[in-house]
Amino acid sequence: MLRSLWFWTTVFIIAIGIALTAALGVFYWLVVACVLAGLTSLAALLAAGYVVGPPAPLVPWPPEHTAPTLAEPTSVIYDCDITLGVPCHDVGDGLALLYLLGAPEVNLLGVTTTYGHGTVETTTRTARRVLHCLGQGDVPLTPGAPSAASSPADNRAAHYLVQTVGDRPGEIVLIATGCMTNLRHAAALDGEFFSKLRALYLWGGITGPLNWNGHAIAELNFSNDPEAAYQALHADCPVTVVPGQAGLTAVFRAPQMAALQASGMPIARWLARRIRLWFALCRLWFHDGGFIIGDSIAALAHTHPETLEMQSVYVTSTPLELRTGRLYVDPSSYGPTQLVLRVNDYEAFITAHFAAWQHLRLGR
Repeated sequence: MLRSLWFWTTVFIIAIGIALTAALGVFYWLVVACVLAGLTSLAALLAAGYVVGPPAPLVPWPPEHTAPTLAEPTSVIYDCDITLGVPCHDVGDGLALLYLLGAPEVNLLGVTTTYGHGTVETTTRTARRVLHCLGQGDVPLTPGAPSAASSPADNRAAHYLVQTVGDRPGEIVLIATGCMTNLRHAAALDGEFFSKLRALYLWGGITGPLNWNGHAIAELNFSNDPEAAYQALHADCPVTVVPGQAGLTAVFRAPQMAALQASGMPIARWLARRIRLWFALCRLWFHDGGFIIGDSIAALAHTHPETLEMQSVYVTSTPLELRTGRLYVDPSSYGPTQLVLRVNDYEAFITAHFAAWQHLRLGR
């Protein structure tokens, strides 16, 4: 940072501004105004993070009206760009990882990291910290591609995926909620990689302009590597896609945050501390009470599809169109891709998270 021209330019401009305000005799008033503005912003942030009202009632899982859980745990690999606990970064991947670690329907074989919400170094470091905190350090963690331009031969995650899936063809479910470069590299190393998967679940893409209470949201997972997204969408295995529009139906709001705070479990307090800042920032910015947990939809699309509304479609997007993450689909009576439209049983969807988290314990 100290070698950056922009850094020193910014320092120079700030110094000039301070000198001018001091020369004009308004320096102290400017300091007072800045302090008051900072205190006001801090008060608003604290209120958004802590004033959450009564907790949401959580029914025992699974509710009687839902389908039974999977008979045998499914072997899953989770490919993600987790930044849980990194200040001002998305926490969705982290909540999904905690769900996969705690859900009795899942046997989490390993975690691979990619870029997106942060660099692959950041996401790998975050994943390692989370696994260690939960006493799950024995879960294999493999760093993946640092960018779309990197080489498949140098991608450790791609080699891990090829080896693990190749050893157990037709058994492993792959859930990917970050940029899809690791998947493209795995397919480059083994042309039959996708056909060896039991199923593939993707969080990414948009079916139209994505706006949340007047704020436009950019698509990142597909657009950062459109060729990888194209290959994943046309994989030779069952594919389920969760677009951004579906994510807007899965918002972790104040009642759910209050339920997390009201829980006496150490894991609940640990998680509340790590999501509070992101919760407060999203609550203030989007004015919708919380943050999106679309990553978890990709996980529950496998374990509890009865909580979701889905449609079989043909995806017609080209790699060029996927540069913006745009999904063009041809709805029909039957299509090779399952598109998640929305969460239609939000209570059961959220309760599944809390039930899974209750199985977790903090490491010593």
